[in-house]
Amino acid sequence: MIGGYLHRGKPVANMYFVLYSYNTVTQAQLLLRDLKIAQYAKLPPRAAFTAQIIGTLLGAILNFMMMNSIIDNQHDVLLSIQGTNIWSGQQPQQYNSQAIAWGGLGNELFSAGQRYHWVAWAYLVGLFVPIPFWVVHRYWPKLRADYLYTPVIAFSVGWLGVGINSSSLSFFAIAFLSQWWVRTRYPRWFVKYNYIVGAALDGGTQVMVFILSFAVQGAGGTSHLFPEWWGANQSGNYDRCAMLN
Repeated sequence: MIGGYLHRGKPVANMYFVLYSYNTVTQAQLLLRDLKIAQYAKLPPRAAFTAQIIGTLLGAILNFMMMNSIIDNQHDVLLSIQGTNIWSGQQPQQYNSQAIAWGGLGNELFSAGQRYHWVAWAYLVGLFVPIPFWVVHRYWPKLRADYLYTPVIAFSVGWLGVGINSSSLSFFAIAFLSQWWVRTRYPRWFVKYNYIVGAALDGGTQVMVFILSFAVQGAGGTSHLFPEWWGANQSGNYDRCAMLN
């Protein structure tokens, strides 16, 4: 919104604004999150920061290589609206659509009297949304309304409304297992190993995504399907969503 206001009628300028503002803040948040995990795991801060810098440099090179290979081999799929169970051009298409909407057609879509003028009012509404929960917690603390963190709730609701979000089931399953079951029943194990296991899951997932992308899912050319079983529905949508079959 700020980029569209500063660079009216210039979608490309809006893209650069997002690139050097939003992405910078997001990357900083991710780095801080990893440093926090390292602190919980009692790792030396300098060693953790050094590992982050090395990973960032290597990740930039590997991601650039993967991006070029995926675009060359999955070009038609990335341009399609639906995509597949594996490949989707949703993110870059969304980036392009937002640049056009805010940078090129901001006045026509979001100014006063236009179709989406209410979007700007959402920022003002967001200032007051936490107040009812604060009042409830202030007078009825046993209801634990302080657990209702409105920014996370609003972000999650918005995220569930678009794109591919089947991964949210895994998020909740792991969070329930770790932050409730293990934390309440095995508190000593939780304090000693939980954050190390969390870092291992994150790192292992990234490694497996890289290997599977090239060895199985066709990032380097030909894809190789897994054998048919109840967890790998090769005849339709992997998540068995009837709306996508």
